[in-house]
Amino acid sequence: MANSVAEYLRMFYELHRKELFAYAAALTGNQAAAEDAIHEAFARMLARPELPREPRPYIFRCVRNAVIDEFRRSAREVEHAQAAAAPPGNGHAHLDLREALAVLNEEERDTITLKIYGGLTFSEISLLRETSLNTVASWYRRGLGKLRAHLEKET
Repeated sequence: MANSVAEYLRMFYELHRKELFAYAAALTGNQAAAEDAIHEAFARMLARPELPREPRPYIFRCVRNAVIDEFRRSAREVEHAQAAAAPPGNGHAHLDLREALAVLNEEERDTITLKIYGGLTFSEISLLRETSLNTVASWYRRGLGKLRAHLEKET
């Protein structure tokens, strides 16, 4: 049984590694931290007595939780918040994804990141966030509207 679970997870990783990495990198802003979060997520999944019924949203949640855990352990969360809140250095309009995402609340930012970088469907995000499909769609639409307004203001 353990070998079949490990083989399933290996195949799952091969199938979803690009979107998992894009999502983790968007959250961390750091390639090594993104890889660590993915490793931690798969280690957690391998330690489970049985695989979840919906493994794709579950593994994205594990990646997100691993990133949050690391932020808490290393106090990078404070540095990230300070960097996101800092005004642009030279006063010129520029496109900075982290700065743009900082105008969103957590739900909007996470939904957009999961949808765009993770490639998850609204249904999968709904399962991951344990909320209704309509709420997820609202977070997405509202977040895109805020991003659009922010980017128009910057250009």
